[in-house]
Amino acid sequence: MKKLTFVIIFILASVLLYADSQIIEYFRAINNNSNDNVNIEWKTVIEKNIYSFEIQRLSNSIFKTIHFQPAKGEPTTYKFTDSDSFTKDNLQAQNAASYRIKINYSDHSSATYTNEVNVTRNVSSIKRTLGMLKEMFK
Repeated sequence: MKKLTFVIIFILASVLLYADSQIIEYFRAINNNSNDNVNIEWKTVIEKNIYSFEIQRLSNSIFKTIHFQPAKGEPTTYKFTDSDSFTKDNLQAQNAASYRIKINYSDHSSATYTNEVNVTRNVSSIKRTLGMLKEMFK
């Protein structure tokens, strides 16, 4: 009986610990094909002791902060549009971009990161042809 009680307490403690550490419900980045913007959206489950969020984009094998978002203190859906993702300076060889969110805590001494989210640039054949013609006549 003691073993069963111990197992139940262990399972409940694990569930509570995991539930408290779950901060982001979802995090996604979507290419807006019409203008090459990347729409980034994430929703928080809990913001207890969260100070801010930093959206970071992979550039030259290093994640760099492109947007700082103060936490609102309650479960919220956040949105940001990255209009520089597919510019000539940031365009990766595979026409893709990688993002992550740095979660800064109120004590300013610790941070965690989300998993990376990748987005691919979808270029229409007309847009690609126009781009090649522009490059030919420069």
